[in-house]
Amino acid sequence: MKTLSILHNLIGSEFIQQNETCILIEVIDEVPSLVFQCNSTKTIQCNQHGNAHRKSLPTYTINCLNEFKSDLHPVLKNLIPETQHQQLFKALIKK
Repeated sequence: MKTLSILHNLIGSEFIQQNETCILIEVIDEVPSLVFQCNSTKTIQCNQHGNAHRKSLPTYTINCLNEFKSDLHPVLKNLIPETQHQQLFKALIKK
């Protein structure tokens, strides 16, 4: 699907969010979402049982649409050219 290829082409893109440099590391296709890793202080990562496992950079997952599903998420809008905003938004709404 062309929409998902637009999102997948963004993998590796860097941006600044709240004075932290972040990089897009994954696109989740099922519920279009983006996974970012931020270059900040490493935090302790727990395993599935809640036990401290290792230190790693924090990761965040955001939905491609805003919380009201009325527009693209602001982070995504900063990553793609403005000319693609409407095309991507319409394709994501149809999903």
